[in-house]
Amino acid sequence: MVSRLGRLDLGSAGLAALAGASICMGLIQLLAAPLDQVGTVNVQDVAVQTTLLVAPLLITLVLLLRDGPAMVNQGARLAHHHPRWMRLLWWQHAPTLGLNMISLLPYALAAALLAAMVTRPELDSIAEVSQTIGALDPLMLGFSLLKTIVFALASFWITLHQGARARRRGLAQAAGLSRAITITLAVVLLLDLAWALGLDPLIGGAGV
Repeated sequence: MVSRLGRLDLGSAGLAALAGASICMGLIQLLAAPLDQVGTVNVQDVAVQTTLLVAPLLITLVLLLRDGPAMVNQGARLAHHHPRWMRLLWWQHAPTLGLNMISLLPYALAAALLAAMVTRPELDSIAEVSQTIGALDPLMLGFSLLKTIVFALASFWITLHQGARARRRGLAQAAGLSRAITITLAVVLLLDLAWALGLDPLIGGAGV
């Protein structure tokens, strides 16, 4: 079962794409009125960049919703084993899980770009499409990929431990899953906040 964790399939890719398109379209509708008054700011570009920033959180939710029960179950199976078995399991599957999760990012980004293009009536040439894609910040894309890996591996570790904790305390796996989702979301949100407060200003300063 654990070998299937984080596997890229049509369901996860579709969820990532739907989330990316929904977030981007919502941002365009929200920002259209205020940003249209600023001639130098393109609403669609801002929406796509923002979607790229939140994509790691969206992909973490996809992982928890799809594979959370399996990860909790695997942690429960290792509850009475030596802790090294859980560490070994994490190390064995972390690379594959990380790669599978970052492979969802292009789906979310492509859907966001498509949503942005649909709302641009002036987008009637290949050159304008290329310009929209070229507006993406490569550094931001790289950091989004990195955050996606970090969030996925943190989710895997927390969920395994919460599954083991639930088994040792005689709790139902549903209780372990609920706690795992709550703790994972708290951790990844704190990591994202620390990233924004610590690294993003450094990135902005480097670009000046």
